[in-house]
Amino acid sequence: MPKPSTRIVAVAPAAIRMALVAVAACALSGCLGADMSGISGSLGSLTAPARQPRAVPVLVASTRPAFQGDTLGAPTRERARFYRQTVTVPPGHQAGTIARPSLTPESASRHFTLADRSALTPDNFRAELARAIAAKPADQRDVLVYVHGFNTDYDEAAFRLVQVATDAGFRGTHVLFTWPSYRRMLAYGGDREVATASRDAFEKLLADLGDVPGIGRVNLIAHSMGAFLTMEGLRQASIAGRGEVNGHLGEVILAAPDLDVEVFRGQMARISRPSRISLFVQSDDRALAASMTVAWDRQRLGSLDVRDPRHREIISTLGVRVFTMSSQGWTDLMRHGTFAEAPEIVRLIGGKIAAPPVIEDALPPAPAEAPALPAELQPPQAQTPMADQPESARQVTSEPLPRIGAEPSPQIRADGTN
Repeated sequence: MPKPSTRIVAVAPAAIRMALVAVAACALSGCLGADMSGISGSLGSLTAPARQPRAVPVLVASTRPAFQGDTLGAPTRERARFYRQTVTVPPGHQAGTIARPSLTPESASRHFTLADRSALTPDNFRAELARAIAAKPADQRDVLVYVHGFNTDYDEAAFRLVQVATDAGFRGTHVLFTWPSYRRMLAYGGDREVATASRDAFEKLLADLGDVPGIGRVNLIAHSMGAFLTMEGLRQASIAGRGEVNGHLGEVILAAPDLDVEVFRGQMARISRPSRISLFVQSDDRALAASMTVAWDRQRLGSLDVRDPRHREIISTLGVRVFTMSSQGWTDLMRHGTFAEAPEIVRLIGGKIAAPPVIEDALPPAPAEAPALPAELQPPQAQTPMADQPESARQVTSEPLPRIGAEPSPQIRADGTN
């Protein structure tokens, strides 16, 4: 069977350059103290007029609790709330970064900010989608949907969508699907539950997008735990016969997916065109290493290593494209956000979104029956027991549980008497 295409994308070290840019930006923005105001004023008189922040409209579908001041009440049968949000991008934005205040007050001239937000009814949300798409030229009617991951709040998710879309050169309509992360490092299990509970709302969003007149392709970027939610939504839509989003499904980018390999294999069995899906993986992702520990060493999809023959065998059966990321440059400490922080990776994602649809024949189909996983990737009950472990500890009982309220059955002794 031919192997799927893999591509290693390295990120050039940029720490020194970014530090110099930060120092220069600090000096020009007045961070050096009030006594420097005269100098910054004289410099301003010699330069061109400052560029204005760029306002980016975002349409939001949210399963989070209502924002303070919302007047639309509880979520409808659609199991979501809807908003129109404006995100501003500062002039001089550097690819791969989200400038936010640390010591100075928030300013749209220096930082990403959330501007006006208004709540929408489901019908108004769909009408806004239709208006936004109809207002675009014919070659800009694609939609980019972003689904965030674990431990992410609303602001971070909105900023990340706009940053990735901006750096990727996307010119279509921005849509954010946000679910109620607990925003706590130790709430991993809770986040997994609420992400799972958001599947129906995400599936409904896909259906709504497919019904918008004149819409182009619906491209999905899902990060970390958001990849699990996205694949679950696509699986449900496929079972219901709507997996192609009314013929508009475009690229599906799973970035550092926090997803069990075997769960993904089961999800893929329901996807009609797996070649639409691309994995961006990184073997030294520390966040996914922690996730593997929590999951009793179950292999995470996003940390597959294409250099490992065992992992390459797994990849070859999935029928998807795999891109290996490398965080040789400056990225977050956990190496979990490389897909957005490395300009080369973001540009690659932008190229995939802008490229014509993938021809399914270019990839080998996933076989109906996948080969067995290596021993270390097998579920615990299928693995060889540890040495010196008693036989009684390895046995799994098949005795049915007693019914509630039922009389206990008489105990039978070894000699067959009661």
